Amino acid sequence: MIKTVVIGLWVCIIALGSLMLAIKMGAEPKSAAATEESSSSIDFDRTDVMSVPILADGKVDGYIIAQLVYTVDSNVKNKLHVPLGLIVNDAVFNVFYGSYTDTKRIEHVKFEDVKQKIIDGVNQRFPEPVIKDLMVEQFNFIPADQVRDMNKVK
Repeated sequence: MIKTVVIGLWVCIIALGSLMLAIKMGAEPKSAAATEESSSSIDFDRTDVMSVPILADGKVDGYIIAQLVYTVDSNVKNKLHVPLGLIVNDAVFNVFYGSYTDTKRIEHVKFEDVKQKIIDGVNQRFPEPVIKDLMVEQFNFIPADQVRDMNKVK
């Protein structure tokens, strides 16, 4: 009988000790990096594949085909009442439409400049910055002649 009571007490002490250790380890303060990561979560999204006409001398000279990926602060994004994708598409269109009337200049596009214009164009519409970074998934220029040739019936 005494052995049974001692074994029961031993099991209770071990269980209580392990419970106390688990509580103590779970209550340790998190590092600063982990706290910052949990308070500001970054999410990403991509634009639709867009075709922006390039006009020269009153006619379409070609199309820029672009698809971009952008990173956003998800806490700020959740506060928005307007779909962010629409605003980003509009900013991309505004940067390219009418900016490159000489199609030879498109070959020398500095994406860092374009990227900053798009980010600024989107972020100025909101009280706090939403877009953190912008990356290229697809960026092509197709001359209008090639598009017309693709549409010809053979």
